[in-house]
This record gives sequence, C-alpha cells and structure tokens, in this order.
Amino acid sequence: MRVLIYKRTHKGDPNETGIFGIQDCMGRIRNWNYDAVIGIGGESAWRDDIGIKYKINWIGLQPKRISAPKKRGDLIVFAHFKLYEETGINIEDHYPHLFEYLYSTKKRFNISSNLPEDVLKEVIEILDTIKDSPASQAYDIEIQNDLDSYIKTNICKCGGCSNSEKTKHQRN
Repeated sequence: MRVLIYKRTHKGDPNETGIFGIQDCMGRIRNWNYDAVIGIGGESAWRDDIGIKYKINWIGLQPKRISAPKKRGDLIVFAHFKLYEETGINIEDHYPHLFEYLYSTKKRFNISSNLPEDVLKEVIEILDTIKDSPASQAYDIEIQNDLDSYIKTNICKCGGCSNSEKTKHQRN
C-alpha cells in the first residue's frame, strides 16, 4: 500500500466534505499514485491554525480522482474519509516512530512505499482507525462541472467562489 503522508500548514483543504484540493493545496502532488493519505499538522502552522501542529488532521482511504483542469492537480475524494483538524491525535505522543521519521528531517511529504517496519506498523494502525468511516460527501461526483455545482451549492458561502476559493490565513 502506498500512503501519501504530508505536513499541513493550515486547515480547510480538505474541508468537511472530504475534497482534497478544494483550495488547490499540494498541487501536482495530488496526482501521484497512492492508496491513502494522512495529513499531519506541521511545525509551522499558519497563525489561525496552530492547533493542528503534530496532530493527525485527516485521513483518506481509496482515493478517486476528479479532473480539475483549472487547478494544479486533480481533486481527490475518498471511499473512506475522516477529518479531525485540531482534535486529532498527537503523533509525538502516540506514534513516536512516525513522528521521528517525519520531523527528524525537513521533508514536507513522503510516499510510504518503503517505510521502516516500526513506522509502517504505526501508519497501518492509523489507517485502520477509519476503515469503517463513510466516503467523502462528494464521492459519487464524476466530473469537474458537477463538482463545481456541488461546491457552489453546498460549500461556498458567497455563492461565487467555487473555482477560486482560497484560504484567508496568514503565516506565523
């Protein structure tokens, strides 16, 4: 199993609908080949999002791609999705091997095809926590136009930001 594990600097992508790339975060990396994603709060979270640091922010299993020509990468939805943001488990305390693996270097992301055995064991344990979670809310959508309509109707508060919704956060 290939797992994309990355350090997040802000909340909101994915949001509660489970659409990875809604704010175009991680760009072309979203198009890489993986079976699951674990987003973990990085050391330098944006000012309004410091509560995500070192915590499991979200997990997605069994990705499905929706082509998004106006973005840097496809939009991704998941057969199993769970969003935690700042309520997630702190990996420094609960998954020390994964913590050391991610934070002992400056790497921002990793595809886990050849993880050390102790790290892989913790990653599998994390993924197993959501194997019974429901799909992303937009999982049944197949094309970008339908997704744009879904976003405009269900997510966008102003009614007009579906393709250019951006975070309004500031760096620390």
